[in-house]
Amino acid sequence: MNANTSTNYDPCLIPSLAPVIRKATEALNSSKTGSSELKKSIERVVSSTQSLESEFQVLKPDGGSALRCFTFAELAESSKHEVTAQAVDSSAVNDILFGRYGLIRKSGGGREKRLMEDIEVAYIHDLQAGSVIGPIITSGRHRTLALQIMLKAAGFNGYQSVKVRCSVINCSLQEEVQARIISANTGSRDFSRAEIRERVGSTSGVELFSCESIQDSILQAGNAKDFKAAFSCYVKLLAADLDLNHFTPAQYSDAGNSLWNQLEKARPEGGTFLKWIKADKPGRFEKVMSSVKAALPLAVVTAQHNPQNGSKAGKVARALSPTVIERCF
Repeated sequence: MNANTSTNYDPCLIPSLAPVIRKATEALNSSKTGSSELKKSIERVVSSTQSLESEFQVLKPDGGSALRCFTFAELAESSKHEVTAQAVDSSAVNDILFGRYGLIRKSGGGREKRLMEDIEVAYIHDLQAGSVIGPIITSGRHRTLALQIMLKAAGFNGYQSVKVRCSVINCSLQEEVQARIISANTGSRDFSRAEIRERVGSTSGVELFSCESIQDSILQAGNAKDFKAAFSCYVKLLAADLDLNHFTPAQYSDAGNSLWNQLEKARPEGGTFLKWIKADKPGRFEKVMSSVKAALPLAVVTAQHNPQNGSKAGKVARALSPTVIERCF
């Protein structure tokens, strides 16, 4: 998992996908017969139907309102409805195009002519507000990116105007969407503890896109689960802002979660850390995170050279906690 996005699911806007785009472009511009046939198929579909459904997706009976075609522009912009920045795995995108069932080239030779699983999107129907939020991709973020790369590699720069058939579900709460994302994807790839924690914790309304958005929305946090998600994501984002590339984003997220547990043991003002921070959510959260920002670079170096057993995340948290306790409690 080597990139995060909260802006747009356009592969050209995600730097980690540049090697996949180059690989796909080279494959579709080679002199091999299979590549030229695929390129001709893409050109034919784009010029006639502007939709991948008939030739590049498995055939399905009429599904009524459960099936709907979206342009890739609509799917790319769907990230604006998400409540936490999503991880993009470049290797997963590469596998869709070049893996066992590769749409450009299978690992064993030949190519898979049709996408086996539809992209799934959700809409949130808020009955109280009388509004509909969506679409939100619940399964198929990497398929969305891979198909756009395939179109771009074939020379079609207007790939976002092409349509793809999607399965549509309706939800009543953001929490249902997050649960669906986890359940729909665990069969195809492993979610890290960090990703699950942030997805589950973000349903309260805390926006986990940036350090600023977390601080601005921390009033929405109501329980330990919400605060742990905010802590975890804040430390991960802070490490990226400070260019601390010593550990993975998931390890920094786990360090934030471990830091929360360390601060619970400190018993501020004789009570729980949760009670202490809830007494002044924005002020005390900012105070803690300012201390984390000041101490994180040295804590990372300390964790790197700590010879004791244990996870890197735990070592980072243990290096952070004394400074945070001293400055905040």
